[in-house]
Amino acid sequence: MGSSRFPGKPLKRICGMTMIEHVYRRCELADIVDSVFIATCDEEIESEVRSFGGQSIMTDPDIPRPALRVYAAAETMNPDADDIVITVQGDEPLIHPDMIDSTVAPLLKESDVFVSNIVTDILNDSEWHNPNNVKVVTDLQMDAIYMSRSAIPSAYHEEKRGNRYLQVCVMPFRWHFFKLFNELTPGGLERAESVEMLRAIEHGYKVRMVHSPHQTVGVDTPEDLETAERVMENDPIYQRYRAVK
Repeated sequence: MGSSRFPGKPLKRICGMTMIEHVYRRCELADIVDSVFIATCDEEIESEVRSFGGQSIMTDPDIPRPALRVYAAAETMNPDADDIVITVQGDEPLIHPDMIDSTVAPLLKESDVFVSNIVTDILNDSEWHNPNNVKVVTDLQMDAIYMSRSAIPSAYHEEKRGNRYLQVCVMPFRWHFFKLFNELTPGGLERAESVEMLRAIEHGYKVRMVHSPHQTVGVDTPEDLETAERVMENDPIYQRYRAVK
């Protein structure tokens, strides 16, 4: 959950709580969720989760991707094949619980959808060009065609460009597909973009994108943290759990 550009970010504090606690509390508020845990290889994070009464599962520090870390932690819980395990990254302190509920919906309604992901609208060119943001191009059924840290789709015909989508890392997996995903060989596109969902796309599996009207603030820099703090002060979801402190 850390970042070489912004080390220790899950433990940075926003409105008196660590970022990782904000994410945990918000996941607990989702209607669809039965239980929440933090998958980490960091003892400081584990200690912080224990301090606010959360559940954490320690994992191998050599696991390279966040979703695969969640897989390793969930495996210790022996899920059934059709159980759904939802990965939410720890740098999304303003994640909306409705995002979690809505992104699970395709897995419940469609028998051939085994993994999905949230997208939101890109609001400006700064977000579009920011390499910390993963952009998504979809087909007409909202299945992902490609995901990139570059500004896609092209602005070659700007007036005809269509939707510009930003990935938010809320990723539900059917457990049987999560196991398969963990066994797939990372492809060149995943390695080039450092976007793990490209593993499924490169191997020909459907990744359903779910559009959300809610906007979040992913924290990748100290400036993002300052923005998240300003937004959090008036955030209605925060008001629902702030009393725990």
